[in-house]
Amino acid sequence: MTWTLQVDALDPGGDSVTLRYSLGRYDDPDDNAFDPRIDQPGLFRAGLFAGSLISGDRSSYGETTLVNADGGLDHLVDYAVDGRAATLCHGVGDARVTALRGTVARLSFESGSVSVVLRGPLEPLQTPHPQATYTGGNVLPDGLEGVEDDIAGQAKPLLFGEVANATPVTVNTARLIYQISDRDDCEVAAVYDNGAELSQGAAYSSLDALQVDAPAAGEWRAYGGYVRLGASPSGTVTVDATTSAPDAGDVFETIAGDRGWRVSADDVADLNTLGAVRVYVTSSTDTLDLLDNLAISVGGYLNVEPDGTLRCRRLEAPTAPVDTLEDYAILDIKRSATGAGDNGLPVGRVTINADRIETVQRDVAGSVDDARRARLSLQTRQAVVERAETLARHPLAGSLTIDSALASRGSAEQVASDLVAVLGVRRDIVTITARVDDLGAIAVGQCLTVKTPRLGYGVGRVMRVVGYRLDAQKGAIEVNLWG
Repeated sequence: MTWTLQVDALDPGGDSVTLRYSLGRYDDPDDNAFDPRIDQPGLFRAGLFAGSLISGDRSSYGETTLVNADGGLDHLVDYAVDGRAATLCHGVGDARVTALRGTVARLSFESGSVSVVLRGPLEPLQTPHPQATYTGGNVLPDGLEGVEDDIAGQAKPLLFGEVANATPVTVNTARLIYQISDRDDCEVAAVYDNGAELSQGAAYSSLDALQVDAPAAGEWRAYGGYVRLGASPSGTVTVDATTSAPDAGDVFETIAGDRGWRVSADDVADLNTLGAVRVYVTSSTDTLDLLDNLAISVGGYLNVEPDGTLRCRRLEAPTAPVDTLEDYAILDIKRSATGAGDNGLPVGRVTINADRIETVQRDVAGSVDDARRARLSLQTRQAVVERAETLARHPLAGSLTIDSALASRGSAEQVASDLVAVLGVRRDIVTITARVDDLGAIAVGQCLTVKTPRLGYGVGRVMRVVGYRLDAQKGAIEVNLWG
């Protein structure tokens, strides 16, 4: 069996190149020669993160060691590899199986060797989402950037989806101009002073008009994500706003697209059935945290397909296995739980906090009616769903609480109902040690059939891969499965 490693890189001149290495001599079907320098093919760990839905750790890391006793790889010090793709494969001849697809963190040069330090494919998203900051360059009464003594250096807010009762940033104190979002697709729906709604005036036609024409007293006018008031407010100013595509799938696609990632059209369509979400970013936040928040909000998880497509799928019972792990290939099998609850039991109750407002207010204007007054006193509303059969069978059944970005309590109730149906029955969590040769390409998120007389899996049990640890040197893999 021959192991191969391919790494995308930029050479010293800035041109894209592919670095190819192998354990033993190897030429691929396209006659690309691989430099036979692999010493340790790879130790790599990867996992799936689904919040509290599935216990696990997404931390993905490892390395492949290359022989450099002759200094033949010293030139790589001038190559840029960080954040770029690496693919480790094995097989005999042209029959290749992909063992892992990851991201290179760096090259580590030691005496006689070079280590290719690897991270998971989502590593590039663990950096701050693109977000401008205020310059503080206003020359009052002109400007929309604040002054040095107030908001200079502060991140400009970003709205994805909807936002309710958010406190905007004051960007021009002289002209009472506020900003709720720095994105072009923002549309202000309502403005409040101490909880009481103000009258809406005609929209501005440009930023210049916004600064020149003041609204009437007691009125607000907007241009994109900017709002201008006609008179000084008596209390806290808050805003309701939306974007051109506020549904869950569209927001997921927008955030991923900001970083150049391609997402599954099927996932976008499915998530859009849940309606609008509220994602409001007011400080530096990693893109992956934003995407994780959306995935958890809809009762789902993220993973990356072999072709680089980013997936966001709602958690379902494992189906459509891509391979079967037969008993002869299993070196060891352990079951740690039979349920998704913290106590290893099925989940009998799911609570989702949704319909979030940004600014909670309990001391509002006297003109605010009782219904709005009550709503402003609570940050979220709850959707609670129980599964009676689970609670009857398991008096100590677990419970699950999710803080969701879903704008609708009805959608949150649907997600809670779907989750308690999936998690309210037996769901085994097992760890299997197998030979790499006996298992095809494996990826976090895919499903396998486990067939062994042990643990009652004689007829086969379909399970989802939630993590694995590959030891390429020993030809062994430890797979974590749920289902």
